[in-house]
Amino acid sequence: MLSLRQLQVGAIFSAIFAVASLGSAQSKAPAAPAQHVIALVNVKKIYVEPMENHLDQYLTSEISRQFHGSLELVTDVGQADAIMKGINLGAQNTTKSTVDLVDPSGKIVLWSGTGADRENKFLDLKHGGLQTVAAHLIKNLRKAMQK
Repeated sequence: MLSLRQLQVGAIFSAIFAVASLGSAQSKAPAAPAQHVIALVNVKKIYVEPMENHLDQYLTSEISRQFHGSLELVTDVGQADAIMKGINLGAQNTTKSTVDLVDPSGKIVLWSGTGADRENKFLDLKHGGLQTVAAHLIKNLRKAMQK
């Protein structure tokens, strides 16, 4: 036969197990609906935010030139699949810039790139300016979208 002490220990363990089971059953609340995240290859419309030194104008020009209409530029952020934003451009100079391509909510970075104003040639000492920065950035974006 079981002693009084063994019965008390058994009752305590049973109570702990019951409470733990009840707590885990209650914590299984319905999951929130998954947020739809667009893949970079599916971006068809892009909004380019205004940027310092008019880098946005160079970027839109390069998008038109390099994508040949396969990536549409929109003037209304509400119509965009993605938004291109300059990252801390005030701390950067005109020889190098970083931009992010984010989802419409601005919470998920789809792509990030840094472009410099020098050509990839041996000992190239010329600076190409913002046009070259934009060309390098958009070239990198185009490559990333083809993967």
